[in-house]
Amino acid sequence: MKILRYSILLLVLFSVLLGCKKNGENSDPCDGILNERPALRVMIVLADKQTGDNLILKKGITTTDLKIMLEGTATPLTNWRIVNIPGSPLIGMLELAVFHEKAGEYQYKIETKGLSDVEFSYTIKQVKSDSPCKLYYYPLEGLKATNQDYTKLEIGDKTYPYGIKVLLK
Repeated sequence: MKILRYSILLLVLFSVLLGCKKNGENSDPCDGILNERPALRVMIVLADKQTGDNLILKKGITTTDLKIMLEGTATPLTNWRIVNIPGSPLIGMLELAVFHEKAGEYQYKIETKGLSDVEFSYTIKQVKSDSPCKLYYYPLEGLKATNQDYTKLEIGDKTYPYGIKVLLK
């Protein structure tokens, strides 16, 4: 009999606790959202202007041969990598993760052992969002090399909106 009473009591308490979940106008629609958008990925190919060859692959350049700096800072960035996934169409490209939440123009310099320096820039805009969880979003626009010739990054029939192919002599 005691077991039956405790079982009923536990069932009632469990039902009451589940029934007291907060619903309605006071609930936060953003509760539990960690981040709405992953970092943007800027892709850069360092290519031979004459042959179009990927110079990172051709010359065996590694991460220790490269340094990427944001203008106005003295510390090299660490949020980049050379894609080295066998079979990937992106192999040998520089991939930079972009986390900006401030509008403005961002200018970078890539120093590569044995190659000309590459300077590139892009603009981050602040755009009003319809989401109550994130009032603004920050699209990237105008990616370009500023001291070298470049083209948009195309692989097969796909154009990468956040990618450029920098043509080096």
